[in-house]
Amino acid sequence: MTETPPRTALVAGGGGALGRAVVGELLADGYRVAVPWVVEEEAEGLREAHPEALDDQRLRLSKCDVTDADQVAALLDVLEADWGPLWLACSTVGGYAGGTHLVDLDDLTLLDRMLRLNLRTAAVVAREGLRHMGADGGRVVLVGARQAVRPGAGEAAYAASKAGVTSLVGTLAAELHGSNRTANAVLPAMIDTPGNRAAMPNADHDRWTPPEAIAKVITWLASDEAWVVSGATVPTYGKV
Repeated sequence: MTETPPRTALVAGGGGALGRAVVGELLADGYRVAVPWVVEEEAEGLREAHPEALDDQRLRLSKCDVTDADQVAALLDVLEADWGPLWLACSTVGGYAGGTHLVDLDDLTLLDRMLRLNLRTAAVVAREGLRHMGADGGRVVLVGARQAVRPGAGEAAYAASKAGVTSLVGTLAAELHGSNRTANAVLPAMIDTPGNRAAMPNADHDRWTPPEAIAKVITWLASDEAWVVSGATVPTYGKV
């Protein structure tokens, strides 16, 4: 009897707080996981967290800028040759900027930066991921934000970029209908990370959502059981 090989997942942003939680959940579920990285410190954190998975070649870390479609395509070409078709294309890459009303936003490069970091990365990972999926289907899971549907004052650039992610997911769901490939997004509010705690030391951290809880939602959306869900933007607000 031929043993079914593990499924392959690409987790862009896998070295960040949410990405690390997603990588851990996927490895625990038996996936082979590839993480593109540009920050050495984040890659080193994954090496320290998952030495056995690296030794067993269930985790692969590759230096790759996921805003560059050619780099992502090249990475996935190698991955497909070594591990077979991709099952999950997940992007947890993102960044936040706020605090300035649009009328006072003299430097529009902030808008460009948010679009590049939050929307372009999602589009590149989704496009190249879909191109490397096989006949059995696959999953695209992206990370939006509550601000995409409930924007606040001073968050025009960030909210617009995350709203683009929700629109991207809806479009992909229409394009993938009937293909056994789905596209969904999670919409966190405030994720309980060391960086966020440092930025807001006096906030009620107990109300924030742990990255591990959001990671479980992402891995469920990647599962066979979630075949019926596509085009969803799932609130993962926690208690905020």
